[in-house]
Amino acid sequence: MSNQQKSQTTLLKRRGFLIGTAAVVAATALPAVYATSRKKARGVRALSLTNVHTGETTRVDYWIDGRYQPEALAEIDLILRDHRDNEVCSIDTRLIDLLYNVNQKTICNSAKCFQILSGYRSPKTNRMLRRRGSRVAKNSLHMTGKAIDIKLPGVGNSNLFNAATSQRGGGVGYYGSSFVHMDVGKVRTWGKKNRYG
Repeated sequence: MSNQQKSQTTLLKRRGFLIGTAAVVAATALPAVYATSRKKARGVRALSLTNVHTGETTRVDYWIDGRYQPEALAEIDLILRDHRDNEVCSIDTRLIDLLYNVNQKTICNSAKCFQILSGYRSPKTNRMLRRRGSRVAKNSLHMTGKAIDIKLPGVGNSNLFNAATSQRGGGVGYYGSSFVHMDVGKVRTWGKKNRYG
């Protein structure tokens, strides 16, 4: 065997060894990565909500082990409906997650019940509120299930506002003792100075 053939054989053996080693490393690393991703996805996210206009209250486990629960989401859609005409809209899951995260930020290990002053708002309701002179945006995110006006008993609106702005999940408006507005639009604040606004 010539020196050239010997060096090619050695090269092929090295390449085979490296490919085999890489495969073994990848195979042993996969379960760890998979377990880590599964571990992160495990758990339950729950929300307690009261519609102040209808008196309806619900507590739902809306996310379990990495999956949104369709029945729970439908229940959230219903309680956040436009109470004036009973029109229901699919609420953006980013808004639901934002509510959950704000709740976690304000109350440790305890799901307090959010009071909902306005969830979904039909275009008809939005136009009516604008005519009445309410501070209502013409293209309000309430009309697409991406905004909510809330209070959280036991948590002042000032603290609620600060918890919401710390999430950097969208717009947060402070309306004094009346309510705090949250949406999943552009990150912005109004109504109160804070560290972001």
